Amino acid sequence: MANRDRYGVARKKKKRNAFFAPLAFLLICVALVFGMGVFFRVQTIEVVGNVEYPPETIIEASGIDEGDNLFFINQASAVSRINARLPLVESARVERSLPNKIIITVQESSAVAYVDWEGQFWILTGNCKLLGTAPMEELTGLIHVANLTPVEPEEGAFMEVESADELKLSYLKSLLSSIEELGIAADVTDLDISNPANPTFRYLGRFTVRMGSNDNTDYKLRMLLSAVMTMGAEEAGTFNLSDGLHVYFVPD
Repeated sequence: MANRDRYGVARKKKKRNAFFAPLAFLLICVALVFGMGVFFRVQTIEVVGNVEYPPETIIEASGIDEGDNLFFINQASAVSRINARLPLVESARVERSLPNKIIITVQESSAVAYVDWEGQFWILTGNCKLLGTAPMEELTGLIHVANLTPVEPEEGAFMEVESADELKLSYLKSLLSSIEELGIAADVTDLDISNPANPTFRYLGRFTVRMGSNDNTDYKLRMLLSAVMTMGAEEAGTFNLSDGLHVYFVPD
């Protein structure tokens, strides 16, 4: 009889535990949600890496406000808004910093080149993001890209072209990125991308450079710079970098 009573008590305890365990878990979850709603409010928004845009412009573009709940902020959406609204932002990252801080890190791009489209001049970054249009007098120092036409260009978007010109665009991105990285954009003019197997450009106003196929672009340009350092100040001609291993020079 005593054993039966003990078993009965044990069964009742198990039933109570089975009932109260989920309830306790639910109450804990409610408490956590309530705590996150009351605490972890954004008090500080820090912007890092900006040069062209002031911090308040980037914060406004992100859509994040002081007082927002730190955990309910959609970081991916904030990044998308920044990229869409601020053409000079090349990339952005939004991070939470407990207990009440948001850090927005941006990498801004700069104008490197421009293309013609229906009488307009569209400015490009090194990876062919469109920064908008400008009159000819404001294009000094930018590389003119010939024989590549954008399709329905839009400020803040990456340049798109007809399918037949995809190889040209791919090579242009590689070439402009390397030119920008090496810091020689101001010395490059008249980049002709009509032949994606061998684009050409003018360098220092006295050299024509033939690049060959789209491979080892950065290395080819470094070879060019090394070769130019050995040239006389008045020498002019054509550099052929086509084979990717040697520099061939033909004087004018």
